[in-house]
Amino acid sequence: MIRFSLPRPVPLLAAALAFSLIALSGTGVFSTAQAADMQQNTTQLDFSVMGTAHAVPTELTVHLSVRSDSPSAAAAQKDVNTRMAAAMKLAGGQDGIVAKAGGYSIYENTPEHGPKSWTARQELELSGQDSVRLLGLAGQLQSQSLMLEGLDWSLDDATRDRLLQEARTEALKKVRSQAEQSAQTLGLRLARLKEVRISYQEPGPRPVMLMAARMADSAPPQRSPDEQTLRVNVSVQAELSP
Repeated sequence: MIRFSLPRPVPLLAAALAFSLIALSGTGVFSTAQAADMQQNTTQLDFSVMGTAHAVPTELTVHLSVRSDSPSAAAAQKDVNTRMAAAMKLAGGQDGIVAKAGGYSIYENTPEHGPKSWTARQELELSGQDSVRLLGLAGQLQSQSLMLEGLDWSLDDATRDRLLQEARTEALKKVRSQAEQSAQTLGLRLARLKEVRISYQEPGPRPVMLMAARMADSAPPQRSPDEQTLRVNVSVQAELSP
């Protein structure tokens, strides 16, 4: 009997699979090398943009003081305490005005010629958003021999937060367009934005220094607020590729 045997296909399949694995392995090596090469060809660009918001200050702070001079320390303090209590009572009855009694000091005066004396002094701070009523109250207190030290204009918390958000939004809207324009100018394209840092520049209270003086019959102090500018700076690190 003559028997015929066919070659087994398994070795051929194994060879084909081995070839495929080698091909895939080569492709993986190529992709890794290509990615590394692309990463080496990127250009890093650091730049910054700024957003701004403008507003007229909304809150006024008035600084006053009570002072008394006397040969007796106890008498000087008693006078200051009495006049401060009267001022706080008057200010406490005003809606929308916050009154705060501030620093207190007592010291002895020892001139080279003449008798010694004692000086007592305490600060009073009034703040609010109704500047007309606030300045009117300051005038009343001046007529009671309080001394006007200065005025500060500032932004209330809610207004400041809203303006900072507006400035931040404006700055962030500029980021991508400026990155793409810079890349185009350099003959490259924007690959991605890697890092974004945000910082704030906001003005503090604007002091308006006035000469302190006792005024028995004086008109209320007048002062118009100057516009303030809040700034938000956005620093960006971008990757540019060919």
